[in-house]
Amino acid sequence: MKRLIPAACSSLVMFIILVLLGSLMTPPSSVTANTQHISVQTRDTSIAAEGFTVPHEGTYKTKESRITIALTDSVSIHAIVREPIGATGKRPACLFLHGAGTGDSSEVYGDVASALASAGIVTLVPDKRLDNYSALHRDYPQMAQDYGKSFDVLKQWPGVDPHKTGLYAESEGTWISSIITAQRHDIAFSILTSAPVVSGRQQMSMAASTYFADSGAPQELINDVPKLTSMDFSAIGLNYANFNSTPYLNKLTQPVLVNYGTDDLSMPIEQGAQTILKHTADAGNTNVTVRYYPANHQMRTGSHLSEPGLPLESSYTRNLEDWINAVTMGATSKDWATPMIAGDQPSQRYAAPTSLSSGLISSLGTLLVLLVAALGLCVLCGINGLAIAIRAMLRPASQTNNSSVSGHIHQGFARGIAAPLSILIVLSATSLLATLWYVASSAVQALSLHRASALFVDVWVLLRVAAVVLVLVFGWMSSTLIVHAHDARIAHGQSAQGNHQQDSISIARGFGHISVVVLGLLASVLVMVSLAFWGLYSF
Repeated sequence: MKRLIPAACSSLVMFIILVLLGSLMTPPSSVTANTQHISVQTRDTSIAAEGFTVPHEGTYKTKESRITIALTDSVSIHAIVREPIGATGKRPACLFLHGAGTGDSSEVYGDVASALASAGIVTLVPDKRLDNYSALHRDYPQMAQDYGKSFDVLKQWPGVDPHKTGLYAESEGTWISSIITAQRHDIAFSILTSAPVVSGRQQMSMAASTYFADSGAPQELINDVPKLTSMDFSAIGLNYANFNSTPYLNKLTQPVLVNYGTDDLSMPIEQGAQTILKHTADAGNTNVTVRYYPANHQMRTGSHLSEPGLPLESSYTRNLEDWINAVTMGATSKDWATPMIAGDQPSQRYAAPTSLSSGLISSLGTLLVLLVAALGLCVLCGINGLAIAIRAMLRPASQTNNSSVSGHIHQGFARGIAAPLSILIVLSATSLLATLWYVASSAVQALSLHRASALFVDVWVLLRVAAVVLVLVFGWMSSTLIVHAHDARIAHGQSAQGNHQQDSISIARGFGHISVVVLGLLASVLVMVSLAFWGLYSF
């Protein structure tokens, strides 16, 4: 009873603190269910304008020309021009902009660009400039300037009508194309496929939440997503995550075709289209067509993932060609014989948050310092404890017997200290390592679109139990220290009267033993704070 009440009180106080810390580390803005849905008018994705006869896919044979485009005095890129053979008159043309992860003109857009060329549309696929593009650094305004030079080359290509030349962009490339259409007045049309629309930070909040939810991850892990995506990434240079293309959409005044795959979990497939429709309407542009396909992020079928070798959705290129040929012939919003919004019914699970603000841990650097410090202290305790154990085994028995004073010190620790301290250190290290393993494994399963097994989901419950047990052991250790501190005050008074030796109630004897106690307590506190961040103490 002497230690039970202090242990219970210590555990309760620590548990309340951890719950409050977990709440403070949760951002005020969260990812919520999407409630604003789009209704398609028909499942038929075909596009046609009344009074316009357009050449269809396969009308012309095509040829390729490989060229070099100078971006600066010292930087040039390769590009591929595909054009119809035998097409008369000035032809419409389309410049292709890369999404993330692609760069070589010979490895991307080949099937799409060739199909468009066979319908009489000249296409240019340039290399992505990679000398100033990396996972940690991307300058979208500069990329817009680079693509602008490729656009000028296409406009001047023999047989191309410069007034009928537009853009095709996918994914990340739609941010860049939005800059180009806002800055230039010679863009005849804009095709936005799999457009994030919102900033990368907001898009990733929605995407990661969707991935985790679809994989069956615990709700606490889903709630962790905005904690991470709202952080300051400047420590590793990810400033481009804040780029927001939405303001540029107000200047999207040319005909626009928006395409999304309903199997694409990474994009705001409903919210994105709604945002584009709103901003173009504000700009007075009603010639906006939206199509949804039963396809993935790259408009391909056979897998939700973007894997090589997958076929394009069967009607996708035909619709692109029909739309480009019609709008470059002058089709307006009043001329369409087909609905403006059509295709496979989309269903976006989560809405991309309109704003993100961080919680108590506001930067990735701070989180990494916390995790490294917690693990580092656990390792130091383990090394120190191992060294103490080795020294004890090598110490002569006579010294071991003489090392205790009045029976209170046992191998350098006061009685009752070694057991809770050892359990505390071991449980702290294993709990944190297991939690990090679980988070990483869940992320891998989510990104690979694999459903977690029931057994794997149950591991989260075990982690939460371990986190609670860690608090109880911390309370046990704290109560032991409190009792020893109380005994120390009594012993101090007695020693003043010559009744006892003061060092008989020392918690630990020797620098190594004292450091294990101090580092063990500090490590356990940092570990519990880390576990609170991942939601193990949230209710």
